[in-house]
Amino acid sequence: MSEELISRLESHFRLRPSASGLMLPPDPDEHELSPDGLVYGRPIRPAAVLVPVFRPKGGQPAQIMLTLRASHLRQHAGQVSFPGGATDPGDDGPIGTALRETREETRLPENAVEVVGTLPSLILPSAFHVTPVVGLIEPGPLPSPSLGEVAEIFYVPAQILMDPANYQVATMTFQGRERQFMEMHYGRYRIWGATATILHHLALQLNPEQRAP
Repeated sequence: MSEELISRLESHFRLRPSASGLMLPPDPDEHELSPDGLVYGRPIRPAAVLVPVFRPKGGQPAQIMLTLRASHLRQHAGQVSFPGGATDPGDDGPIGTALRETREETRLPENAVEVVGTLPSLILPSAFHVTPVVGLIEPGPLPSPSLGEVAEIFYVPAQILMDPANYQVATMTFQGRERQFMEMHYGRYRIWGATATILHHLALQLNPEQRAP
């Protein structure tokens, strides 16, 4: 099944290597956010993340690498996330940002990643305009966390994350109102918010029969 999943992933991006438009999170209020304006009074900041998919090898399934952000960070502290961050002036577009940030956070070199495409971007309430970059990685020496930014690196079988049925819409009260967000749980890890939204979107692209009518 892992090889089949990788084949579906490659086939999808062969046809759609660079998606346009915006990915819509489950909270209706966030559908009004625009890259052309302010987000809750703050200017938009371009950013990118890498969705790192490790190919199967030696009986091990294909896996997706995730990070647990350090607890002292100003943005999204202690949350499960993809490696990534804000765009620097010298970056070569979103792909350059995603690869640089991944190297800085996990010591995974840029040339270890085979970029297969990008997903629609996502505007976060924190005013980041995030482009997800999907990359395939051959199994080898495992990345290691840069402890200034990443508390832990962990891996989830891609078949689990690429099954849309494993996600649900949850709610919580934030700043006086009820907010909706996507989430799933894997062991002791809670994967939610933007990370879960990106994964769920990709899962639906690879499993079109499970899309809502």
